[in-house]
Amino acid sequence: MIKPTIAIGAVSRPSWHLLLIGMLLLVGNVPAEAQTAWYERIQFGGDFRSRYEGFYQTDREARHRTRFRLRLRIDTQINADTRLQIQIASGDPGTPVSTNQTFTSFFRPKPFNLDRANIRYNPGGSALTLAMGKFGSPMTRTQMVWDDDLNFEGGYEQVAWELSDRVDVTLLALQTAVNEVSRDQDAYMLAAYGEVGFRFGPHRLQVSVADYAFGNVDQVAVGRATGPLNSLLTNQVERDAAGNIIGLVSDFNMVDTIVQAEFDTGREHYPLRMLGEYLKNTRAATDQDTGMWFEAEYGGSGETGTYELGYTIGRIEQEAALSPFVFSDMPGTNLWLHMFTIAYVPVPNLTLDLTMHISRRLVTGTGANDNWLTRPHVAAIVRF
Repeated sequence: MIKPTIAIGAVSRPSWHLLLIGMLLLVGNVPAEAQTAWYERIQFGGDFRSRYEGFYQTDREARHRTRFRLRLRIDTQINADTRLQIQIASGDPGTPVSTNQTFTSFFRPKPFNLDRANIRYNPGGSALTLAMGKFGSPMTRTQMVWDDDLNFEGGYEQVAWELSDRVDVTLLALQTAVNEVSRDQDAYMLAAYGEVGFRFGPHRLQVSVADYAFGNVDQVAVGRATGPLNSLLTNQVERDAAGNIIGLVSDFNMVDTIVQAEFDTGREHYPLRMLGEYLKNTRAATDQDTGMWFEAEYGGSGETGTYELGYTIGRIEQEAALSPFVFSDMPGTNLWLHMFTIAYVPVPNLTLDLTMHISRRLVTGTGANDNWLTRPHVAAIVRF
């Protein structure tokens, strides 16, 4: 398998100028052509979810809460090669990994945030795609590394082509701004990604490798301690003489390998998908630097009258992933996770979902609760 590389160590901060100029030139050179009216090219979509969550753990008082998520999205074809996407979503603006909003705070109005805003350029018939803005992950990944609700900020360049009717290849480079500082070095993340897909009749196998390299990552810890970042921090931190958090013990260069297979079971609307993942932080300061993840899913077509069954198991060591960006429904890193899911679609665009999260710390400190934490989620989801 081909694994792309980037000269991460030689880059002090990402540069956006060449990418921006290139995109403007390419978009500007699109020949004029007859277009439908602008309002006929706009596509509206979104989803609403209401969910009950419970927290049950021995030697801890049970907790109950209800939450909702609302996302509204606009997609439009600017011209034959260029698309614009804008999405607003509910949620706490202090966390990048959740669009959930808890029912609380004395009936006060709930905030909405700009969740996505991006432009994507793909010349007709070309293998090349360029994108800039705030966008969802263009790479295969799991929530061991990046929560589904996390949207990157920056740009990417992708080349994808088919070597034959059975083999396809995707290569991608990603540049993101994690935190911009006016009078100091910025925090950033650069990534390289390679993927090869194989088709065997109705079945498919995909192998991918990604390398996520952070620069000036200490700002993540400081942002969690004193700044706007509210998501969970379970990585080891450095403190000054006064006990204030000044950074992370580890640096982060996460190499993520995923093998995914999808099988046609012969039953319409019920494919079987299996995924295995191995994660290694090659710049961790300790030997707690590895994560392993497995998913199995049956069904999931979303057709009326169908159901989905799923199981996930994960073992994530403390320094394997950067905890403020991982799956928001698991308590950071340094844990075992078992997740069971059953979903049913009784009528079009409505899904009823039951998920059970069961987690436990791999390593616990003196006096910490070492019991399993059980979190049932019961949800109704409407898509439009």
